[in-house]
Amino acid sequence: MLNALFKAVRGDDPYEQLISAIINIERQPQAELKLRRAEAERLKGVLNDFDSSLSSLHAVLESMTDVVSNPFEARAASVSEGASFRVSTSESAGLGTHTVQVERLARTDTRISDQLTAGGTSLRSFFDTNGAQTFSIEVATPSGATSRTAIDVTVNPTGTTDAEILAEIATAIDEAMSTAVTDGTLRSTERAYASVVNETSDTARLSLRSGQTGFTHRLSFVDSGAGLLAQIGLSNNALAAGTTGGQVTLVGTNETDSELNSKFMLDGLTLYRDTNQVSDALPGITLTLEGTDTRPYDFSVSPDASSITSEIQNFIERYNEVLGFIEGKARVDGDNDVRGDFAGETAFTALRFNMRTDLANAVPSASVDGPTYLSDIGITINNDGTLELTDEDALLAAVEQDAGAVQRLFAGPDGFATRLLTRIDGYVSSNGVLDNRLEVMDNRIQRLDDRIAEWDERLAQREAQLRQEYARIQEIIGSLQSQQQSFLSFFA
Repeated sequence: MLNALFKAVRGDDPYEQLISAIINIERQPQAELKLRRAEAERLKGVLNDFDSSLSSLHAVLESMTDVVSNPFEARAASVSEGASFRVSTSESAGLGTHTVQVERLARTDTRISDQLTAGGTSLRSFFDTNGAQTFSIEVATPSGATSRTAIDVTVNPTGTTDAEILAEIATAIDEAMSTAVTDGTLRSTERAYASVVNETSDTARLSLRSGQTGFTHRLSFVDSGAGLLAQIGLSNNALAAGTTGGQVTLVGTNETDSELNSKFMLDGLTLYRDTNQVSDALPGITLTLEGTDTRPYDFSVSPDASSITSEIQNFIERYNEVLGFIEGKARVDGDNDVRGDFAGETAFTALRFNMRTDLANAVPSASVDGPTYLSDIGITINNDGTLELTDEDALLAAVEQDAGAVQRLFAGPDGFATRLLTRIDGYVSSNGVLDNRLEVMDNRIQRLDDRIAEWDERLAQREAQLRQEYARIQEIIGSLQSQQQSFLSFFA
């Protein structure tokens, strides 16, 4: 009965409209809660934005004061035009000028077999006489020349011609090397590679190459019982010549007489290395040898003024961003009745004032003859407290003259970056000012959510109550109408 009455009052029924009007009126307190919640979410967004801005500045300050990755110790290398090498540096590179002359580049150890007639059958005869052959190829493993690993290769070819059998030998070598890499015996860079080369249409050679350059990574062999490698000339311990196999580059007996190693002059000293990228000759300096040249070339290492300038410019931008954020949110416009979110928030307005003070005062611990104010390195403090690099030449000159003095100006015990880092640590650290403010805001939003949910339940109950009341009224009206019709029927 009630369900039928509920259906009767829906749609355009006046009772439905009346229920909706009553619920809308009684919903006003909940609407006010939703407005307060929206405002709390907005303020939380403001705090998150401020936290992000302040954290960005904090990260820059940590970088500037980090004694390990000290950006003020950045180094840059300049190389004479036309040099056959490149130079890269780290902060540990010493300042100064060096001379390099590249006499020889490092090479991989390549061995070739004798030149065989592609269609010949000398190898078929060898295997028919001696059967399957197992030999070993020794390669350098991680600890270098004193640790070498032998990779066994077994060959039992089915081909007929010398070219076919050389191809089967190459395949057996590659498969043995791949297996050694897969099972962890070798690293992929330590394996050797084999292939067949056809110098002419009717000849074939086996070519074997080391995975890396230099004497340390040379190849060596233990021949099979019947001497397969000697049979094809691959293990010939001399330079290949004409149709005879052997070494493509003289392997030698040590790093100084092996032509597999690079050879170069550095400041008058002769150096030999396994590779063309040399990082152990001068601390913090990597030389990349790219070609040979009979002429020496100079390179110099100096403070990387460009990198240091970029670091300081980044600091200026992040600092100005924080200062501008606080100023904008603390502004009060009486004429338009606008009050910033940070107006009256002394924790934030005081931060802005103290940050400006931190940068306005001199740094007593700076070098006696070095800069003590920001203005000494070309940075101007504007009237609104923001910073501006107005004289980049002054900054570059200070860096080139004494990068350490510029570093102490920012990262010394009471340097500008050190002061600011200490200042804002309490804001961005765990359980700091911003963490606590955001926690308070989250709790406020949760309480509002709970109250809004309570109102949803209360209004749902109220709506159900009104529908029941109006259903009863409809029932009474229907009953009265039925009684009226019965009464009138007596007079019909």
